[in-house]
Amino acid sequence: MFETPLPPFLDPRKLCDGQQTITGYVELVSLAGFCSYLQSDQGRVSVELHFARDNAHRPVITGKSSIEGVQIACQRCLDAISLDIMADINVAIVLTEEQADNLPTEYDPWLLEDKKLAMNEFIDHEMILNIPIVAYHSDCEVTSNFGGKETVQEKPNPFEGLQALLQKD
Repeated sequence: MFETPLPPFLDPRKLCDGQQTITGYVELVSLAGFCSYLQSDQGRVSVELHFARDNAHRPVITGKSSIEGVQIACQRCLDAISLDIMADINVAIVLTEEQADNLPTEYDPWLLEDKKLAMNEFIDHEMILNIPIVAYHSDCEVTSNFGGKETVQEKPNPFEGLQALLQKD
């Protein structure tokens, strides 16, 4: 199903007019931003995208992108943890910032600067948005010792004499 690489550039408006669906993969090594969060750049992101126009005739892209067994650093022990990451994609193609501001909340805007959509950049952004905020092993325990107990030395109270005078009255 995802045996062919995605083309590097697509014209999303043409694909939306034709209500096309594309499936394929993107090599993980070509997603520089996403890879910066990972411990390995080996693997492929599987992608399925549906191009269409919504009721307001906006070009929209819906679909999924996913990767299984990606290696991320555990935030507790810093060892590698293997995760499956899946991104649900629901994007409207816009040409201006004003169009992006006026989109319904169900869509994320994608500002198309020229007529072509750079697939690596698009998938890179979608995958970054779906990285867990804090990734950790479910059975991970922190075994680090951050120093012994600090001994607190009792200091004499400078107002002790004043307190004794107040109690006499």
